[in-house]
Amino acid sequence: MFPGKWFAATVASVALVGVVSGCSSSSDDSDTINVGFVAPLSSSASAFQDPALVAKVAEKAVNDQGGINGKKLNVIVYDTKGQPANVVAGARKLVTEDKVVAFIGGNSNDGLAEIGKKAGVVNWFPMGCAASDVTNDLSMIAALNCAGAAQGTYLGGLRFKPKKAVYVAFAGNTPYIENAKLGYRNAGVDNVQIVEVPPETTDYAPIIAQVKAAKPDVWGGMIFTPEKLTALLRAAVDQNLRIPLVLSNNVMEDATIKLVSDSGIPNSVALEKGEDANRFPTWKLYEEQLAKYDPQHDIKTPHDGSVTTDWLAVWTFAQEARKLQTVDADSFREHAEGLTDFKTDVLHDIDFTKNGPVLTAPRQANLWAFAGHIADGRIVVDNPTPYSAFLKTSITG
Repeated sequence: MFPGKWFAATVASVALVGVVSGCSSSSDDSDTINVGFVAPLSSSASAFQDPALVAKVAEKAVNDQGGINGKKLNVIVYDTKGQPANVVAGARKLVTEDKVVAFIGGNSNDGLAEIGKKAGVVNWFPMGCAASDVTNDLSMIAALNCAGAAQGTYLGGLRFKPKKAVYVAFAGNTPYIENAKLGYRNAGVDNVQIVEVPPETTDYAPIIAQVKAAKPDVWGGMIFTPEKLTALLRAAVDQNLRIPLVLSNNVMEDATIKLVSDSGIPNSVALEKGEDANRFPTWKLYEEQLAKYDPQHDIKTPHDGSVTTDWLAVWTFAQEARKLQTVDADSFREHAEGLTDFKTDVLHDIDFTKNGPVLTAPRQANLWAFAGHIADGRIVVDNPTPYSAFLKTSITG
């Protein structure tokens, strides 16, 4: 689903080599610093292009600012087409042929983590919730999608004080389901019914009928891709489901925001990055870069938590790499492994050497979010002070 104009605009840096991959100049080239982006971008039910598109936006912005110590940053995008074997093939190519300094975003699943460990390549800001993400010492975790489920339900539980909640998730998506239960439980809500959706579902009216039959005080959930979440919410509006909606923005497109805003349904949304250019300079940079490098709005999910994390991954990689005299896989790994005060205004301060407080994210020190809601066609940040469902911190706003 990559738009034709996006391919035309990036033909110099993206080529089709069996799968979608970037130009393969190696880090031996003194003018280039390569990083690898591995993700399912086509031929899969979970295919989603925006994370790769936004990674290229950050790449262009970095290079327009002089690159990294005078060298060009090259984000090599590798499409796995949703096949585990392609993850292994892509990861091997990236470390052996392209000599990448780091993997960016995506997740550590299906063999990528093992290849990264053997090569000593850091996975900077992985976004999955598999054990390979959270137990990999070389995964520098700044946010986890499944952790967003807990942030959303915790916020919704404290805001609406329900006695019963319903959470909608893909069948078998244990990380999201368990995190959603944890968030509600920490907010004092123990009666949580899970409605599981088969991934191949296209008609969401029966799902909403199940939600209504449960008679909850609040409902919400996460199904992937963003278009599917929008379709689920459209079915809710069509059936006049008016009870408060509880979400996090880790799967959210512009159409979702418009739909919820137009409906006027009470809602709360846990935000991974703040989303307020007046309060957060980094978010302002993000909006400026989207306006400059994506003028056609090919990126449909600029508020999606995974998309913003992938942009931030590329952007912050460049900031950290600029601190090094020599940038290669070894020097960046040693630098990343010792980071105890990683800071950006759209994240809680991170100590990458420290274990997190919950088993679902043992290396996750950034268990924080911002309280928000949808109104007037946009996401509103209720307070710029982050909160944590996992540490049961208070929420203001």
